[in-house]
Amino acid sequence: MNIKANKSYLVGGIILVVIGLLWLIRSIGIVLPDFVISPQTIVILIGLITLIQYKFQSEAGWIIFSFGNIWMLHRVNPGHNILSIGTAVIILGLGVYYLIRYYIQSIKER
Repeated sequence: MNIKANKSYLVGGIILVVIGLLWLIRSIGIVLPDFVISPQTIVILIGLITLIQYKFQSEAGWIIFSFGNIWMLHRVNPGHNILSIGTAVIILGLGVYYLIRYYIQSIKER
């Protein structure tokens, strides 16, 4: 078994145990803030796990993590258009990133 697989199982296992414990605590009647156990938190954690696995070099990890945070901000402050604006910013940022990467690669190939 390689070391990378062991670390990902370790991080994934710890996060799942923490989520399960928080869910259990909430289920037996102890009041926790709603955002602690939410789809937004799970998306953020998936993005964070992906980023950790790939040493913060994963484009997909950054997209998932960013979207989860924007979704959480929208949940915490629903009166504003944070979700729509944030999603547009992620898409624009990704487009600019790809254009810059293309430009840099074309310069290196000359």
